[in-house]
Amino acid sequence: MFSVGIDLVEIARIERSMKHPRFCARLFGEEEIRRLSPRGFPARSVAAGFCAKEAFAKAVGTGFGPIRPREIELLRAPSGRPELRLSGRAAAFAGGRTFSVSVTHTAGYAAAAVVGEADGGKRGPLPGFTEEGGSRLRSILRPRAAESNKGDYGRLLSVCGSEGMAGAAAMSALAALRCGAGIVEAALPRAIYPVVSLLAPEAVFTLLGLSGDGRLTDAARAALLAALSRADACLLGCGLGRGPAARELVPLVLREIRAPLVLDADGINLAAGNIDILKTARAPLILTPHPGEMARLLHSTVKEVQENREETARSFAREHGAVLVLKGAGTLVASPDGRLYRNRTGNPGMARGGSGDVLAGMIASFAAQGIEPFSAACGAVYLHGLAGDRCAARLSQSAMLPRDLIGALPELFLELGR
Repeated sequence: MFSVGIDLVEIARIERSMKHPRFCARLFGEEEIRRLSPRGFPARSVAAGFCAKEAFAKAVGTGFGPIRPREIELLRAPSGRPELRLSGRAAAFAGGRTFSVSVTHTAGYAAAAVVGEADGGKRGPLPGFTEEGGSRLRSILRPRAAESNKGDYGRLLSVCGSEGMAGAAAMSALAALRCGAGIVEAALPRAIYPVVSLLAPEAVFTLLGLSGDGRLTDAARAALLAALSRADACLLGCGLGRGPAARELVPLVLREIRAPLVLDADGINLAAGNIDILKTARAPLILTPHPGEMARLLHSTVKEVQENREETARSFAREHGAVLVLKGAGTLVASPDGRLYRNRTGNPGMARGGSGDVLAGMIASFAAQGIEPFSAACGAVYLHGLAGDRCAARLSQSAMLPRDLIGALPELFLELGR
């Protein structure tokens, strides 16, 4: 058992801090804010909640270093009994264990105790949808009609993959299929078709021939233009490489696509050399850079990007008229009209090659189904992180793989009723 208590002096300090909105945003989760806000955030209840959060962080042996306080929510069950709801890193560090909590507060003191419950090796509750997150996804993902066909759920063109990076093309295509796209058409070099078709047999394929110098043949160019004309959305860049064909593909797709375009990975890296190329696009753009790619786009440094993530995302989205997904801990989604979403799902186990390919496929899938770009990006980012939290709880942060994220999607869609 781990217990934490604070006295009147500390309660008074918390009461003063409650006047600052940023303090509340750092301390409370979405459901806590919804329940405490109508009561004016009473200082003693807040103090008891803080004690519970700190006690949990001690119980899992980490303290608040890698865990955000808002990922540990102190709520009340219908019976009135206090309970902890965990998300993000807190859920991952819980490792599937359940924790009981008791709290108390008086006029001059607040305390909480947290106990990790032994359960004979059984897993505790897995990370689940928050009320807001589940509502967001249900609002953008319509139920599939009884009388419908694959054409009703969008055709995604995925221009991804190159020799040595077939896995990126396969994972992005699989993620898009798992997220409901009716047709995923993969346009890729003929050389990697055997690998990708084996890993993603449900996709259809447009095979791109390359000339001796690595450029697209005339036939490949014509086939790609035809594929672009029938697409409801396009994903460009996962595992694309930076060879002659890739350098030809990026400006061609940007210029010709008329449906929403998700630009990821090497698509971003190639655009960074001439950022004005984005102005040639006549379709909605969604860019998904990690901090290193964002720094290349801005000709800046990762340090500068990370020190001012929110303003970096907002200003880029506004200046270039694109939805920007700035990946990393607390992924941000910014829209040209000023909307900003800060994600709270996900964990460090997702920090490995391939996770971004899965996310890009998910965003593109939602866009192909007709979901407007900002909502498509926000919904996919949230669901991607929650899949990561499920994987961490089951497999550990060290052992989970990006392919496991795709494997976690079916049960999440079942829980959504979609």
